[in-house]
Amino acid sequence: MPVQYGQIRIGRTRSCFLQLLWGDKNLIKGLLPGWSRRAGGKGDILALTLNDNSLRYVLASAADARGATITAWGTELRGSQTRDAFLKRTKTILPVAERVIAVLDPREYQILQIDAPNVPAEELHSAVRWRAMEFVDGSPHDYTLDVLTVPAEPARTGVVIAVIAHNDVVRTRMLDCVALGCPLSVIDVAETSLRNLLYAVLQAESAETDVAAALVADAGRALMVIVVNGQLYFFRRFEFDTDLLAVAVDELQSALVGTGAGEDAVSRSLIQLHRSLVFWEDSYPHLPLRSLHIDAGAKTGAILTRLQPETGVDTRMMALSTIFKVPVSKAPPPWLDGAFLPLLGALLRPAEVT
Repeated sequence: MPVQYGQIRIGRTRSCFLQLLWGDKNLIKGLLPGWSRRAGGKGDILALTLNDNSLRYVLASAADARGATITAWGTELRGSQTRDAFLKRTKTILPVAERVIAVLDPREYQILQIDAPNVPAEELHSAVRWRAMEFVDGSPHDYTLDVLTVPAEPARTGVVIAVIAHNDVVRTRMLDCVALGCPLSVIDVAETSLRNLLYAVLQAESAETDVAAALVADAGRALMVIVVNGQLYFFRRFEFDTDLLAVAVDELQSALVGTGAGEDAVSRSLIQLHRSLVFWEDSYPHLPLRSLHIDAGAKTGAILTRLQPETGVDTRMMALSTIFKVPVSKAPPPWLDGAFLPLLGALLRPAEVT
């Protein structure tokens, strides 16, 4: 049976890429013939990410657009096990949940901002699918696609954001979750997840929520998003050397004497950040950025000190501890590890009516 494609309208605080509509029997049968949904447990919400080498998860007993109560989190490494053996072992460890959200690795999807097709609203999804094929290989029917609309702005061509994943990726993730005993409810991506984190932090701070940015950095790369009234308008990934940027300026200058590669890495990181900020200012001059919220794990404080004189806007730490509750534990909370941030953000979305 041909694969059917998931669609959902993504609201201001919603973050899912693909909502699996359990009432649509054709969708479920098309993706996984003969599979029926297993009942979840306790009303908990589980967010996870899975690759060839590990599985990472966060469990929440309660979550909405303002924050979540985290009850468990962890990472399981595959080691030398076969994939099937790893999934079987992890199934015995993974908490049971009523709703399961899988967050894709950035290498498993594309996210594009393209000119909005001039078509009726009911034809938008189909029109974007065909236009997005300029950026991917194969047939339009090889991909699952979701569309986020961006409100039209004065004197600017309307745009939409398209998230595209190959059907094989979607099918594999669904089969993995079945093997883990936690059938999938939603597939999410890092850009919309970070939007959710930023919007929740802004609400917790009672800060201006109309135009704000977030930047998370780890392993030599950064993801930056800008939201307007909680809606994703801008996203960009770029090189960002947190190790070098976290070094005090005077100390760094002494350490880099005669090392052009290090100087170039710092310069490229700052240039990429400035380009992103200038692009926003030029594209949306009537929507000045009010604040930039930074998270770089253990290096956040040092990165913040380095960037504050550079950005030209109110630059502050992204205060994730204000929106998540965790049990008393000797283990550090999950938001201190950047690898957990996409999972935490994915939790901050309202439950869908099913």
